[in-house]
Amino acid sequence: MNILIVGVSGFIGQHLYHALSQDGHSVIGCSRHEISNINWIKFNFKQNQNEWEQQLQAIDLVINTAGIYQQSNQLMSNQEGFSQVHDLGPKRLFDACRNCHIKVIQISAIGAEQNKPVTEFLQSKRNADQYLLTHPLPNVVLYPGIVLGEKGKTTRQLSLLASLYCIPLVFGRQKKLPLISIYQLTEVIKEFINNWPETSVAKVLIAKPETMKNLLINLRRWMNLGKGFFIVIPEQLTRLAFYFFPKLSFGAFNKQSVAMLADYSNKTTPMEISAQESASDSLLKYRATKGFKQNIQIKILFFLNLLVLGVIWIVSGLSSIISIEQSRELISLIGINGNLGDAIIITAAVGDIFLGLLLWLGLWYQRLMKWIIYTQIGVMITYSIILSIALPIFWLHPFAPIIKNLAVLILSMYLLIEKNPK
Repeated sequence: MNILIVGVSGFIGQHLYHALSQDGHSVIGCSRHEISNINWIKFNFKQNQNEWEQQLQAIDLVINTAGIYQQSNQLMSNQEGFSQVHDLGPKRLFDACRNCHIKVIQISAIGAEQNKPVTEFLQSKRNADQYLLTHPLPNVVLYPGIVLGEKGKTTRQLSLLASLYCIPLVFGRQKKLPLISIYQLTEVIKEFINNWPETSVAKVLIAKPETMKNLLINLRRWMNLGKGFFIVIPEQLTRLAFYFFPKLSFGAFNKQSVAMLADYSNKTTPMEISAQESASDSLLKYRATKGFKQNIQIKILFFLNLLVLGVIWIVSGLSSIISIEQSRELISLIGINGNLGDAIIITAAVGDIFLGLLLWLGLWYQRLMKWIIYTQIGVMITYSIILSIALPIFWLHPFAPIIKNLAVLILSMYLLIEKNPK
């Protein structure tokens, strides 16, 4: 069968491409950016129906896996927000498929099957799902839960959480999660391809439900880690944090994901279980690769560096104020005394504390982190030049105040280059 996978650059799209190719299908992948080592064509959801029809020549089945979980200001300015990627764009694709008599499998998300989805992300998905189901040709809409797999962003973030020895449980101890592994999802899709329904189908796909604690325990086993220690974070604290900081994101946990999980856990009607084993049990059949575990270690190093660098700036500022007499002695060595000296000390100290706090805030605002690190580097270089000119003996000082700046500079450069790894 000739299959076109839309959104092949994503986690689900890439996995399906290789799995279906191995089964003997002729598969083409399309995405905005070129993907190496696949049969690839370019597309974007702003193209019109006629452009789609030209790309659908000789295609038997389209699988739409494209999606964005969060919309940034940059995506909105490029007209690539939820509406375009999940709603308007796919509708043009579906119309082209209808005209060309091509079958469609739409990969949606759990929660979009409801009449009133709880987030804008799910509502935009539902708009396209319902539109496809009205087509006269039989099509398939799938609503998978959280999809686990080595290349999935959510799995990487959950694995990062699981790799901590002291693990925070941010979604309660006993609440069940709607999960499915990429291998379970792929098997369902293969079954539909081999046995296409006579009428359109909309199906929620979740594996045997499991708690967050069980999931994190199995992820530790998956990465060959020992036992960890769990701390339950009250849900009220989580809701309060998202109330004051709606754009706050802790890896896989942001305002939308927490709302979706809470909505699922509050359901009173049971959902059909599409697999008799849990998603994490399915994942355990395919142990995490060495490269994956190394990537998690690099992420941990990134966050440790971020934490340490912030502490250095904050403690530096506080120590200047607490030990103000020593600060006065130091600044007097370069000829500044009295009220002017105190003003410089306090201003510099407050600035250092502010830079440290802003650096941590930059964890959720990437552009802010970039400019804070540039500012920190500039301040460090300025401090070092002033000391080198006024007090060159400090290069040989027992506490090495100038030389230590080099280590802090390297830390800053690492964060600038690595940024926030996803």
